[in-house]
Amino acid sequence: MDAFLIDYKDPLFAVLLIAGMVFVIAFVSYWWGVYVKSRKSRRLQRFLRRFETQGVKKSLESMPYTPEITQPLVLLARAYEKSGEYNNAIEIGLYLLERCQDDTTTYELMEMVGTTYLHAGFLERARTIFLQILKSNPRNRKVLNDLMVVYERLQDFKKAKEVIEPLEALGVDVDDLRHYLDLKIALTDPRLSDEERVERIIELYTAHRKFERIVFEYLLKHDPRRAWEMVKEADIERMIDIFWFLPTSFLDYDAIKESPKLRAIYGARGDIEPPEPIGWFLIDMLCHLRKSGFDAATLQFAYLCSHCKQQFPVPFERCPRCMALDSVVVEREITKRVENEKSYNLF
Repeated sequence: MDAFLIDYKDPLFAVLLIAGMVFVIAFVSYWWGVYVKSRKSRRLQRFLRRFETQGVKKSLESMPYTPEITQPLVLLARAYEKSGEYNNAIEIGLYLLERCQDDTTTYELMEMVGTTYLHAGFLERARTIFLQILKSNPRNRKVLNDLMVVYERLQDFKKAKEVIEPLEALGVDVDDLRHYLDLKIALTDPRLSDEERVERIIELYTAHRKFERIVFEYLLKHDPRRAWEMVKEADIERMIDIFWFLPTSFLDYDAIKESPKLRAIYGARGDIEPPEPIGWFLIDMLCHLRKSGFDAATLQFAYLCSHCKQQFPVPFERCPRCMALDSVVVEREITKRVENEKSYNLF
């Protein structure tokens, strides 16, 4: 024993002991990293198998994968997604996810697949992928915003409002988002009576002067008297389609007479005598045609997103393409009236 203790005190033995410990720790750490990466890969594979579909998968599987083809395939997937071929875009994304080894690229691909699911309307799949991304990258603003949109479309506005807090912590201006969700909660809260809901909506609008289309659409349906009382404060030109398609039985002629733009709209439509021009070109032209006895012309509307410049045939609260909030611009043109034409169904 004494001999052993003497050897232990030898400086060379201590150096060897330390070197051996370092080697063992490095060896264990290396294989632990391999094990964790393998387990993570298996978990990702199990996760992806939940979303398998049939599209371009067979063609992709016959293609040998190299990292160099990742970017071209991503561009192809985005092209499919923009053209509405969501199934093909998703298949390409899943193919790349199964083979990609880089963590950063993996999460970018997951984000692309999740966004495609969102645009395609597979909301639960999009939600699952976004939550999976946020487990590892909770500060991803785009994913947080897309997750909030998913909750909105699922009509779970309280969950959507919870996502506002991390966005606000990341420095995002969330005032409009918060007001929008407060409006949606008021519109869908079953605990509110019709009178309470109207008062709450008017209160929110009076405080923020935002989202006029949502407010006036609801009020014109459920409390027209209050809507016409507030019409002086409205941006009539931005809501011209709502007033244009309003049934005659809902009109308040006293309120219309007090507003030059409303007089022009309903004069052009034929409900009242067409007024003198007010500098609103298309409406003035329709009024002139009516005065001339020609009543076969009407207005046709399209809806442009002021953010991404995409055009849509129906109005929206969020742009279906870029998800921008309250970005709708109403475009109009004169067209020939079609008999029995079904217009924008407000009522």
